[in-house]
Amino acid sequence: MASELVYTSAERGLRPGTRGYCTVAHTRGLSPARLQILEALSAYKSLFALHDEQEADNPVSYSHHSSRLLGSSMSVLSRVSPSQADHTGRSNKLAHHVLLSSREYPPAGPLWLSQQEGFFFSSWQEEPRIFEQPKLIPQGSCTVLEKAQAWEELSGDAGHASLLPAAFLANPAQPVYVIYTIDMPVLQLLSESLALLPPQKRWQVTYNSYFNRLPVGMSCMWRCCVANSEVLRELNKNSQCRIVDLSAKLPPPGEGELCRLAREGGSMENKKKDEAAGEGQGRSAKRRDFVLMPQRKINMLSLKPRSKEDDL
Repeated sequence: MASELVYTSAERGLRPGTRGYCTVAHTRGLSPARLQILEALSAYKSLFALHDEQEADNPVSYSHHSSRLLGSSMSVLSRVSPSQADHTGRSNKLAHHVLLSSREYPPAGPLWLSQQEGFFFSSWQEEPRIFEQPKLIPQGSCTVLEKAQAWEELSGDAGHASLLPAAFLANPAQPVYVIYTIDMPVLQLLSESLALLPPQKRWQVTYNSYFNRLPVGMSCMWRCCVANSEVLRELNKNSQCRIVDLSAKLPPPGEGELCRLAREGGSMENKKKDEAAGEGQGRSAKRRDFVLMPQRKINMLSLKPRSKEDDL
């Protein structure tokens, strides 16, 4: 069953003796080891300080992480953002984490789930408390896709939405750094890209919409970084990384099936049928490669030389 944890700066935390940045709520039964891991995912680096005129432009970090530290077939969905000043008047942040197992994964994927109304807290004014009930996980399939509108508005070609899923399918182990500016709808861009993958693969993609560092022991494949950020300066030293720079002109996306789906939309069910039909045609073609030999009499297969009587 899904568990959750809320982490922020408070005058009093949930555990006795805690204050300042601490856990203020979590689901009953959450193990100390998992609690510690979720707290470690609560880091946030503001671009603009408290009371800065651009404070509202600070990005919200939406992420999906997986790790063997959490156990097999487990995922963490997180939302971390600046929050109103704490009880001392200093800057604050709010982190809300949801830990769920593969049995609870909606086929629509982690980005769809993260954007469901009320799934994450965007503010916290309550007293520290225990959540007595497991978190309910909405379900959805997202098998009928619209054209990748956000990508089309960004680059002029909706087909660019296929760049990320194509890179994942080509090499699932290679991280991709996505460079963006704060005025871009990065969450919507990621959503349109992830939706192009088959439902069974969507939960294999980990990501962070505002990436600054990789948490210890965690996986993060799509790492979205604000242009000119510190993490990108470190990235220049690593030539093995793949980069998709949304602040520059993008390369042509290609003409594959993912690109067509991004440009036109369509049904994932039809895509499955087309793939199944293609596989069936391939099997039929292979069967046609076998040639039936003419039926032979038993004496035709004999190793003994035939006599004249055999031919009569």
